[in-house]
Amino acid sequence: MKRLNIILCSLLSLVLLAGCNTEDDVLEIFLGKTWKLTYISTENSNKQFDFWGSGDSSQSMTALKQTNTFTVSFEGSEINATTGGTFNATAITATINGQWNANGESKKMTTSDVRVSYAESDPLAIAFVRGLQNAIRYGGDSKNLYIYYKDNDNSIKRLNLIAK
Repeated sequence: MKRLNIILCSLLSLVLLAGCNTEDDVLEIFLGKTWKLTYISTENSNKQFDFWGSGDSSQSMTALKQTNTFTVSFEGSEINATTGGTFNATAITATINGQWNANGESKKMTTSDVRVSYAESDPLAIAFVRGLQNAIRYGGDSKNLYIYYKDNDNSIKRLNLIAK
């Protein structure tokens, strides 16, 4: 009887472990919502990166507070463990459209064929566009999305977005 219990417990453990999956549900994270930028930071920081130096950031911060600026939405589907499709974004005056792909296991994210309708002059808007053009990976869940990108100085920056 004791041996039967051990065998049953072992089999149950195998079934439970086989059901574990550390892969993200990329469709749930990316699709069905509009993402709003809250700030852009360096890879390991939770503070807004200073894109202004000694300049004035008030124009950027005012634009960031508007509901229809610094937004992005994703459309797509899953094919062979990779999810991808199109994205549409708005900075301050520019619209950004392109293709995206994300892998739920590796967290790798890429964008391609990115088209920008207008060259932004605001430092935060320029960084937002650059982030969408140079995505390398993502993190987060269905409420918070982090898009990591390689900046011009080869540092890694992070777009911090919330679901609207």
